[in-house]
Amino acid sequence: MANLKSIKTNFLYNALLRFLSIIFPLITFPYLARVLSADGVGRIDFVTAIIQYFIIISQVGIPLYAVRQCAKVRDDKEKLSKLVQEILILNFVMVSVSYLLLFISMSFVSQLNEYKSLMIIISINILSVNIGMEWFYQAIEEYRYITLRSLFVKLFSLILVFIFIKEQDDYLLYGIFYVLSLSLGYFYNFVRATKYIDLFKKYKKYNFKKHLKPIMILFFMNLSVSVYINLDKVMLGFISGDKSVGLYTAANKIVSIIVLLITSLGAVMLPRMSYYIENNMEIEKKRLIGKSLDFVLMISIPSAVGIIMLSKQIIFLFAGSDYLDAITTIKIISPIIIAIGLSNLIGIQILVSHGKEKLTLISTLIGASVNFILNLLLISKMQQNGAAISSLIAEICVVLAQFVLAFKYIKGTIKFKNLLGYFLGSTLIVLTCTIIHLLISNLLISTFLSVLLSTLFYYAILYLLKNEFIYGFTNKILKKIQPFRK
Repeated sequence: MANLKSIKTNFLYNALLRFLSIIFPLITFPYLARVLSADGVGRIDFVTAIIQYFIIISQVGIPLYAVRQCAKVRDDKEKLSKLVQEILILNFVMVSVSYLLLFISMSFVSQLNEYKSLMIIISINILSVNIGMEWFYQAIEEYRYITLRSLFVKLFSLILVFIFIKEQDDYLLYGIFYVLSLSLGYFYNFVRATKYIDLFKKYKKYNFKKHLKPIMILFFMNLSVSVYINLDKVMLGFISGDKSVGLYTAANKIVSIIVLLITSLGAVMLPRMSYYIENNMEIEKKRLIGKSLDFVLMISIPSAVGIIMLSKQIIFLFAGSDYLDAITTIKIISPIIIAIGLSNLIGIQILVSHGKEKLTLISTLIGASVNFILNLLLISKMQQNGAAISSLIAEICVVLAQFVLAFKYIKGTIKFKNLLGYFLGSTLIVLTCTIIHLLISNLLISTFLSVLLSTLFYYAILYLLKNEFIYGFTNKILKKIQPFRK
């Protein structure tokens, strides 16, 4: 495990993994949205959001901490094996605590009785996510395996959905397939880990105490992040009902695909950044931060603009006419792509990699507080639109706080020439979509041409401005195909 795998290769595999995590729901959602209706979709997402809190309790702050620590000792099998065992033991103690809290909540919160069966089904994820020890494979940079395993399991789940989900009351069956798509791969992860480490070797002395403080800091950080990621759906479910959750989900799904692709970079960079810091490789670390920031801005800015311009087409094609109330919601929430992309990179790749979990926690607590207060004020009046406004403002507060807290690491890495190019290219996207919308009335054709031409114009403006990513990539391709043109 001593060889450092290519960052580009790792990113491509992890980007594909994140893409699979959202593309399969994107394939199934248009079908499920029509079969299960907004109420059925809302019911599933409401329960999933609640269970996510118990998953966070069960994981404490282990995933981020484990990636960082395992990456440091991945070249020493003995140290790595002992570390993994210590982390797993702590993990399974918290899984028991999480299930206990879940069943207490189901007993005392009367509003959850209606969802009892679905909650029990989805709660299987509490065990499977933890036994999957995905953090271990990230630490040793086995992104190819993670991606291929995920692809196989999700294909199997996709087939089951289209064969068996036929009626509005089949939401419980869908819950089973949803759990199945996650659990199968995670249980295989646990078995396969014995290929790399001595998972069942007994050690004379374990040191759990040294893990507790950083894990708890990361736990509160993850919990505060989850507040403004999942609290929207939970509060919408309690205050406005399942339909509002369904409309919010429809708007949020398309945004999530871009967010997942961008945050895949942070997941790849965490072990590599930890490795650079551990080995005092300051030049490589600074270069990595600069490239990461540039990449996030290059993808997130035009993505947010494009979704705003095509919001009506996206909702109509993706979810159907019953979800047209979500058009305003998707316009409001689209800029969150930029905010989450930056906050994930600064909070995880930069601050956590440097052992500054407390600073990341401060920023996420600010976001959680803002989100909770705004949800209370806005959801009852504006339903899903209120939740969207709350999430966007909360994320902006988080990224601003993190920028200030991590300024000494970021200083000198932002290239304003490139940033100007991203805004110029995004302006072309606005003009392109507006003109096509005026000239072509057919929804499918106008959407296809808008995406195609916007992408080409954006790419062209960055190439003309000699953007490092685009200019370098294009010239490499041209050099490779040049021999075939002779």
